[in-house]
Amino acid sequence: MSFEIPSQYTRNVNTSASGDSVSIEDSEKFSYGTAGFRNKAEKLSFIVFRCAYLAGLRAKKTDKTTGLMITASHNPACDNGVKIVDPMGDMLSPEWENFATQLVNSTDDDLPSTICALELEVNAMCAMKAKVVCAMDTRESGPHLMLAAKAGTAMANVEFEDLGVLTTPQLHYIVRANNDSEFGKPSESGYYEAFSTVFKELYEITDEPKDSKYSKNLVLDCANGVGAPRFMDLLKLIDNKYLNVNFRNIKGDLNHKCGADFVKISQSLPLHFTAADEKCASFDGDADRLIYFRPLCSKNIQILDGDKIAVLLATYIQEQLNELRKSSDVKLTLGIVQTAYANGSSTKYIKEKLGVTPEIVPTGVKNLHHAAVKYDIGVYFEANGHGTVVFSEKFDKEIRKSESDNAALRRLKLFSRLINEVVGDAFADLLAVEIVLRHFGWSIEDWATKLYQDVPNIQIKVPVSDRSIYKTTWEETTLLEPEGLQEKINHHVSEFENARAFIRPSGTENIVRVYAEADSLENTQKLGAALEQLICN
Repeated sequence: MSFEIPSQYTRNVNTSASGDSVSIEDSEKFSYGTAGFRNKAEKLSFIVFRCAYLAGLRAKKTDKTTGLMITASHNPACDNGVKIVDPMGDMLSPEWENFATQLVNSTDDDLPSTICALELEVNAMCAMKAKVVCAMDTRESGPHLMLAAKAGTAMANVEFEDLGVLTTPQLHYIVRANNDSEFGKPSESGYYEAFSTVFKELYEITDEPKDSKYSKNLVLDCANGVGAPRFMDLLKLIDNKYLNVNFRNIKGDLNHKCGADFVKISQSLPLHFTAADEKCASFDGDADRLIYFRPLCSKNIQILDGDKIAVLLATYIQEQLNELRKSSDVKLTLGIVQTAYANGSSTKYIKEKLGVTPEIVPTGVKNLHHAAVKYDIGVYFEANGHGTVVFSEKFDKEIRKSESDNAALRRLKLFSRLINEVVGDAFADLLAVEIVLRHFGWSIEDWATKLYQDVPNIQIKVPVSDRSIYKTTWEETTLLEPEGLQEKINHHVSEFENARAFIRPSGTENIVRVYAEADSLENTQKLGAALEQLICN
């Protein structure tokens, strides 16, 4: 078996978008993580080529459509990345993640034999329905990497479709719809039609309380990314009588002092926002994260993050379930999944007010999704604003396919269709939040105060030369290595009231992340600074 690999997509030549050769040493290794591969854009040509080949092989193995997303999400504009989407719109399976790592780390000389061994192992036959659909975000390096994706897929002898500039959730949706006709139409326009239609239907059957403080007005920070043009396209189908959005940060530097990650980490207003703005929200660079916030003064803001979104949606869902139980014997389980980054007050509220014991799992969408699917209704959000709600086959049978005109059942049915359950989707999550706020008649201030008050918290990114030396327990709340460091963390935590803190390595960048909570913002900052010094020293 012979392979003709274009020289520009080899490790040795690896041509960047500017036309320069950026040779990659054989000793430089890469790892496929939760976000796929991410790196400086100039290093990625050969990586995207090999990933695209693997996506084609995966499509042949399953005889279905797979996806390839070119994005680095909330990373700086100089970065980019690539990840493979499985046929049902979910993340690549762990076995195939290992295949991706093997392929990318293979030397140019060894690549043909690596491919032969891989094809023999997976035994992918020629498939009639196999196809790879590929999308990219707005980074300048995207079109160049799209060409690499097309070439890699061609080597697998699989059909390739360039979907252009889309959000990451839109690609996941289109992949799923290609393989599941009941899910929706497999196109960008099909995505807009599906979510706009169900939003308006649910809006019309949602009775707003007489004393409602809800406002349809929203100021939206788009991180200067793909979220701006694509959400504008969606809103063309949603009249401003339903939702009135004022767009900010739509054409500047991607993720520069704006976007969901910036707002969450810095706890400050993004560029072009002022204290005069009221209800505000932020997307990240590829629009799979959503954060709400409200300015308190010229500098301070109150953040309504993934925890607040999860509790808001879960409160609404539980209300509908309780109403449904009054006139029906339908019994559905509700689960809420969080990570160690969840604010301590949210975990306490879920236990004491909702009567649900949240499941704590390691960071990473796969871990949350895997836990959530055990329930009939599984709500999962990371504190960073990435999350969704998933629904079981039992829910599908008893709610979605029911002909009952019960009001609570109808609301649940439409709500489940408003959510993009294959992946966290900032567009769908925003529409769901607006529906629920209107249902309760809440302003953003009501939302911030009526559920629970956040414990002051802080996140710090600390650059390190080798993040692999930091090893944690499964749920990532305790350090196992370097030896003795956890004891020092415990000592600092013991110095403050109601304190909690942990250190964990990033899964995508050569940094270590510090999280700290305490009884006051001042003490939280002191605790965070103390832990940062532990890493720096």
